[in-house]
Amino acid sequence: MEEINYHAKELLQSIADGNENSFARFFRAAAPLVYADLAVILRGDPRCINAVLQETFIIIWLHRDKLPMVKDLDAYLRSVALQECYSYLQDSSSDELLPVPFYDDDVPPEIQHYKAYQSLIHDTIMSLPEQRRLIYEMHRLKGMSPAQIATAMKLSADAVTHAINAVHQSVRQCLKDVAHSSVSSRHNQWVVEKTKLLEVQAPIVPPFDEHWLPMVSKAMAIDRPIPADSTPVIRRIYSHRLNYLYALAALLFLIVGPGIYLIVMRSERSASFRAMSSAGQHKSKDTLPDGTEVWMNTGSAVRYPATYSVAGRVVEVEGEASFRVSNSVNQPFHIRAYEVYADVTGTYFNIHAYTTPSHMAITALGSTVRVQAEGKDLTLLPGQQADIAQDGTIKVTPADTAAIAGWKETLQ
Repeated sequence: MEEINYHAKELLQSIADGNENSFARFFRAAAPLVYADLAVILRGDPRCINAVLQETFIIIWLHRDKLPMVKDLDAYLRSVALQECYSYLQDSSSDELLPVPFYDDDVPPEIQHYKAYQSLIHDTIMSLPEQRRLIYEMHRLKGMSPAQIATAMKLSADAVTHAINAVHQSVRQCLKDVAHSSVSSRHNQWVVEKTKLLEVQAPIVPPFDEHWLPMVSKAMAIDRPIPADSTPVIRRIYSHRLNYLYALAALLFLIVGPGIYLIVMRSERSASFRAMSSAGQHKSKDTLPDGTEVWMNTGSAVRYPATYSVAGRVVEVEGEASFRVSNSVNQPFHIRAYEVYADVTGTYFNIHAYTTPSHMAITALGSTVRVQAEGKDLTLLPGQQADIAQDGTIKVTPADTAAIAGWKETLQ
């Protein structure tokens, strides 16, 4: 059996581009490591381990476009697995406060859970603007590269790539909208404690189990559009790949539809974003799980995924927020502001996100800040600001740092 280097940038980029064969190779190499961690935490219970293993790789697939940016892949895998493990144990607890959804006795709960995921994602994809949906269908069903789609649709490759990334964002947004908006300190503390346990008690990694293969197939099918609602051309393409299990799943979506909301509210929390916000006319200050301090201006919010870790710090900003980083200052933040994206590395910086038109202003406060966006890499000196527009243009200008520092003085 060929040894697979699952850290290889080429492999991770191929997965980010949607290559299912690459993700299957990644799964084959990484699944035993995740299984070993879960076996320690879940005390060897195979049913629980397999359920969380499935959830873990669904989340990794849904965030595949960010894989090439992860600096410590092993830490990221462990973080995702532990977040999913915590959610699974919470859902299984007798202390669960959410309403318990009705499950058909003939369909195991984990299958219902999967259908809830897939139906919600499918509805989101089908509600996209026609051109964006068609691009995504060509990418996911026919396996066409952005360059091939660009040629077929007479668009630029950058425009196609942007459309695909926007769909990824929409998929994660739809799950966020129905999930829990906050994460408890108990949750964070549990993950920290289990991480330390695994560092002290080195898990025994088993060989790959061929019985795990359906997990990777299901993970990769989770955001594949259902052909019944697709364009005629895409339906013909997809018909060659359709199998009995997927057809059965499509039928069951119609049967279990009325219970979908409760199922999702209960079980999709792992894919959610946790929110910090300033209510009403007030400003506020909070702390991210990695210790980064965040100040939020009036009416602003900062969100981060349940899979948040230092190795993959993804945050969404609405309005204005300042960040003071205390740990792993050389690890970037992947900032999303509506439809504008940037990687920001530094110890002290301000983000201002604008909606009409969408653009993002990044200001260096008291230290040098590195910004990577739209294929450009630039360094901001203290007092400089980079304004990134949705069309990819970046303008660097002096900034009024006194005003920016002033609005949060009362929150020190």
